Amino acid sequence: MRVSLILLSAFLLFFNSLTSAQNKVQTALGGPGYYTMLNNAKLPVKIPFRMVRNKPVMDLEINGKNAALMIDNGVLWDQVWLFGSPLVEELELKSITEGAIEGAGEGDPTKAYTSTNLTLKFGDIEFYEQPSLVSPPAAGFARMFPGTDGQLCNTFFKHFVVEFDFINNMVILHDPDTYKYSGEGSALLMTTEEIGSHTVPFSFILSDGREYKGDVMIDFGGIRALKIALNNKHNIQLPEEAAPDRSFGAQGLSREYSGRIKSMTFGKYTFDNPLVYYGDRNTSRIHPDNLGMIGFPLFRQFSITFDYITNHLYFHPNENFGKAFE
Repeated sequence: MRVSLILLSAFLLFFNSLTSAQNKVQTALGGPGYYTMLNNAKLPVKIPFRMVRNKPVMDLEINGKNAALMIDNGVLWDQVWLFGSPLVEELELKSITEGAIEGAGEGDPTKAYTSTNLTLKFGDIEFYEQPSLVSPPAAGFARMFPGTDGQLCNTFFKHFVVEFDFINNMVILHDPDTYKYSGEGSALLMTTEEIGSHTVPFSFILSDGREYKGDVMIDFGGIRALKIALNNKHNIQLPEEAAPDRSFGAQGLSREYSGRIKSMTFGKYTFDNPLVYYGDRNTSRIHPDNLGMIGFPLFRQFSITFDYITNHLYFHPNENFGKAFE
């Protein structure tokens, strides 16, 4: 059973505190809290990750306790989301504000609560005043992602230019004031949507020869290379040969379909005969104007860099390029 989690909620705007920083570093880019470099380290800083069920997971300390967090950017939000693993009890986190998390799936939003701010330490870099959001154990996210305690987003993405090296399994945090892309790949402009997600240009050709060009949503946590949107303004019809499939999101079961298309193009790179998926707004939280969404299986075929400061996505092929998405 494959698991997909699309992280969306306008509700998730509880904390956005920036604290004046004495000798700490605080940026004006909108990232939560502030950070400091340790052990005389300087940017860029590399943070190793390991793959757990096709999710990049980083080991760290949260308030001095060992933890493991995934990284996601389906929607940019400031909270460190904890899944209700035993770590929550170790940290003695108590509810401050009750709320809910919306996302993909056909059920109701799941309960969650805000709690106290956290300190996150990754080797040579430490982050302070990181707002937290906690799901109770009954919500099931700790079981859905065994071996992980939660996920983060703007801790990285709104302080740095963030590069992913999927060959050496490294997240590389670059100084946004000095970063310059030096690869010979593609550079795409990212557009911000009102729900907090970002889109990039994309195109694909269905098996019947019809071509579609438009924007697709970026979701680093998505388990599909491409999910094509149904029931929106593009009026894309489900092919007769498409096979029923399913995934699970923040609101439970999501029914979807899979099948092959003639090709899809991402920047200057075209993939022939890829396996893709079809879903509607309930299954993937796709904006009604978008062609669909792209996810981790596509991204990991590149060395890919997210620059949310200038709203650019940079990428060039790595050793995974051309491997099947399945």
